[in-house]
Amino acid sequence: MLTNRLTLALCFLLGTPLLASCQRSEPERAPPSPVVGASAVEVADTIYFGGPIITVDEAAPAAEAVAVRAGRIQAVGTMAELEPLTSPDTQRIDLKGRTLAPGFVDGHMHINGLGLQAIGANLLAPPDGEVRSIDDLVESLQQWAGESNDDERIGWIFGMGFDDAILEERRFPTRDDLDRVSTDKPVMAIHISGHFASVNSKGLEVIGYTADTPDPEGGIIQRRPGSMEPNGVLEELAAIPVYMREISPRTPEDARYVMEQGLELAMSFGYTTAQEGRAFVNIHNNLAAYADAVGFPIDVVSYIDYADLSPLSSDWYGKGYQNGYRVGGVKVTLDGSPQGRTAWRTEPYLLPPEGQGPDYAGYPAIPDDQVVIDIVDQAYRNGWQVLMHVNGDAAVDQMIRAIRPAQKKYGPGDRRHVLVHGQYTRLDQLPEMAELQIVGSFFPMHTFYWGDWHVELIGPDKARHISPVRSALDHGIPITSHTDAPVVLPNLMQVMWATVNRVTRSGKILGPEERLTPEEAFKAVTLWGAWQHFEEDEKGSLTRGKRADLVILSDNPLTIEPMRINDIVVLETIKDGQTVWRREAP
Repeated sequence: MLTNRLTLALCFLLGTPLLASCQRSEPERAPPSPVVGASAVEVADTIYFGGPIITVDEAAPAAEAVAVRAGRIQAVGTMAELEPLTSPDTQRIDLKGRTLAPGFVDGHMHINGLGLQAIGANLLAPPDGEVRSIDDLVESLQQWAGESNDDERIGWIFGMGFDDAILEERRFPTRDDLDRVSTDKPVMAIHISGHFASVNSKGLEVIGYTADTPDPEGGIIQRRPGSMEPNGVLEELAAIPVYMREISPRTPEDARYVMEQGLELAMSFGYTTAQEGRAFVNIHNNLAAYADAVGFPIDVVSYIDYADLSPLSSDWYGKGYQNGYRVGGVKVTLDGSPQGRTAWRTEPYLLPPEGQGPDYAGYPAIPDDQVVIDIVDQAYRNGWQVLMHVNGDAAVDQMIRAIRPAQKKYGPGDRRHVLVHGQYTRLDQLPEMAELQIVGSFFPMHTFYWGDWHVELIGPDKARHISPVRSALDHGIPITSHTDAPVVLPNLMQVMWATVNRVTRSGKILGPEERLTPEEAFKAVTLWGAWQHFEEDEKGSLTRGKRADLVILSDNPLTIEPMRINDIVVLETIKDGQTVWRREAP
C-alpha cells in the first residue's frame, strides 16, 4: 500500500484525482488576492503580460499576467486583478505573444562538466554537431587545437561527445587515430555517454597506463589484439576518474573561466536550477570555491560520490543555498552506459562489443552488494537523499536489493531516493519501485539519440520500453526528465520533444505507449524536478509566494504542434526576478 505521504506527493505532482484520496487530501489554498491588508498595497516591481502564461499550477492554470516583487511571485491573475499592484515605477513587460513559464529544473546533469563542453571541441553527431566519422573527429580536434588557446588552460587537446553508434566505422577511436591529431601533446576524446574516453599515445604516457597496468575494479583498459598494450580506449572507472582529474583547469582563474562558460550555456537553455549529479570531492571543492568567491547566478545542487562523503559533514549540506550552492545528498553509480554496452543486464546483448562473447551482459560498477547496502543504510541513518545511476535491469535489481532492507529497518519517510536513467528498467520492476517510493529520473532523449541503436542491442520488444515514463506514472512512481548534460546539450525543449514524440533518428516511433502529454512532459522539467530536489514549495510553478524563477520562450510548448517543440528557443532566463541571460536579437 502507498503511504499517506506518498499519496499526497502523487496528488501534488499529478494534479489529478489519480488516487481516491486525492480530492479530500489536497490542502486548501489561500485565495490569490494581491491586496495586503485593507488599505495598503505593496507595489509590484515587474508585471508580465501579453502572451501565454504556463503556470503549472492546478489551482490557477490560466493567467493573463504575473506580478513579481522582491524576487518572489506576488500575484497571478487577470490584468484587472493585478492593476492595483502597479505604479509608475512598475516595469511592465509585454511578452508580445511569447510564452512565460517557470524556470527549468533538470532532474540530472553535471554542471561542472558543462564548461568543458562549452569550451572543448564539439564531437557530437548531427543535429548538435558535425562528427559522422573518425576522420571528422580527428579534423575537429585538429581545428580546435589550431584555433583555441583553451588547451593551455586544460593541458590537453580535448573534445566531448563522439558516438560510436553513429560513427561510420561503428567503433571507438584508438590511440593510433588520435596520434594523427598530435604526438607531442596529450589528446582525449570523451564519449557521448561520459563513460568512455579515448586517448593518444602521449595521453597514455601522461596518465601512466602501460601494458603492466591492471584493469581497475569497475573499469577496463582496452588492449591491442594479442597484446596487453593499451589501445587508447578506456571504459568506466578506467576512464571517468582519469578524465575528471586530467581535463581540469590548472589555476583558480582558469577554473572560474570554465565554470562561467558552463553557466552561460545552462542559462541560455533556461536553467534556473542546475545539478552536479556526481560530485567527487575535488568537484565539490571547485563548486564551493566558486560560490564563496563569486556566487552562482542560478541555483546549483550537488550530489556527492559515495567514495568520499566528507562534504555531507560540511556547512554546504542542507536544504538552503549559500551563494547559490548546496549539497543535496549522495550519488552512487551501479553500472555504465547502455549505448556503450556497459550497462549491467540480466540478459546478454544481442550485439556484444568487439572482443566479447555472446554471453556478454555488461558489468556492475560495484560487484559486492554489501557495499551498496552499507551505503544506503548509512544514507537512511543520516537522512541523506540518494541518487543511483542505474541503466541495466540487473543494476535496478541491485538498487532494489539495497533499498529494501534499509526501508524495512528505518521506515519509509519522505526520502525521495532517485533512480537515475533506468533505460533498461523492466516493467515488472516498477511495482517494487513504487512500493519502495523510488523516484524515476528518466532520460527520454535516448529514444531519439540511440533508439535505433537500442533496437539492435536488445531487440525491438524491449527497446520500445526504454525510459518507461508512462508505465512508471501508471504505477504511481513520481518522475522527472533530464539531459545528463554534457552528455548531450542541456536543451530541455529537446527532452520534452523526445518525451512527447519518442521518434528515433530514422523517423520511427519507439514505444508510443510510453509517451507523455505535453503538459506532463513540461511538469517533468519544472514542478516535478523541483519536487525531486525537495524544492516544490519554492520553485517549479508560477504560484504566489514562490521564487520568481522564470523563462520566456519563443512559443508555447503546450499548444505548438508536438513535432515542433524542439524548435522552441529560450529568449530570456530570469532568476529571483532578475534577468540573468537574454538572447541577442538576430
